[in-house]
Parts: sequence; structure tokens; C-alpha cells
Amino acid sequence: MTLKYRYRKVPRSNKTNDKTPSIPMTLSGSATKFDFTVLIDSGADVSAVPKHVAELIGLNISGEKEEAFGIGGAVPAVESKMHLEFGKSHERYSFDIPVKVILADCDFPPLIGRNGFFDKFVISFKQSEEKIELKAVANAS
Repeated sequence: MTLKYRYRKVPRSNKTNDKTPSIPMTLSGSATKFDFTVLIDSGADVSAVPKHVAELIGLNISGEKEEAFGIGGAVPAVESKMHLEFGKSHERYSFDIPVKVILADCDFPPLIGRNGFFDKFVISFKQSEEKIELKAVANAS
């Protein structure tokens, strides 16, 4: 089966409100689960969340600090693991992925990068239709 989502308008810190390939997901660490609209980011090697989201969902952020590099340059970060749950009706997925917690004071929607996610799905970005489709590969959990 294939999960289909329409692009969503996501408010950004620079006051823009562009439609992006964003889908609803429940994120968790060791604490309570919270629902978010996450950006599916084919340009990101690894998933990332701001520190306040990591604290909210109970991610372990006690690891060694490192630099994470992205479109905004280098920022302090720590690697952790995050649990995802998403889907529609009878097609649901639940698994852990690696995530970089961005320690700098910044606000951005959680983004899901390629590592640990893109290998589980065939993902089609239909920009002209403002749609994203995710079809599980045979060994996805």
C-alpha cells in the first residue's frame, strides 16, 4: 500500500508559510509521545530536532557534543535516537531512527532525513501536485 499526503503549510521562524512535503508523525524518546508535523527532507543525511523538542519528548541529550552542518552552517549538536509512529487507518509504521539534536537556540520543524527512514520506503515527491507518497519496501517494519 502507499501512504499519500498533501503538502502542508508550515510556519517558519522567518515568517514564511510555504507548502512543504510535511506529514503528521508521533515522536517520542523516553517520555511522553507528542504529535508533530515533520518535514520529509531528501536533502538531509540525518534527521534533526531542536533542543526544546528533544527535551519535550525525552530524548537523551547527554552524549558528546559535535558540530552538525546544514544550510545554516555549523551548529552544536548531540546524536540521539528517536521513535516515530505514523500512518493512516490500517497502514501504520513504528520504528527508531538516529537524530541530531540541535543545541543552538533555533526553532524549526522536526525534519526527517535519509538515514534510517528513506531505506524503508520508496518516496515520491510530486512537486507539481504538492503531494508526497511513501510506499513501504518489503522489509520495512
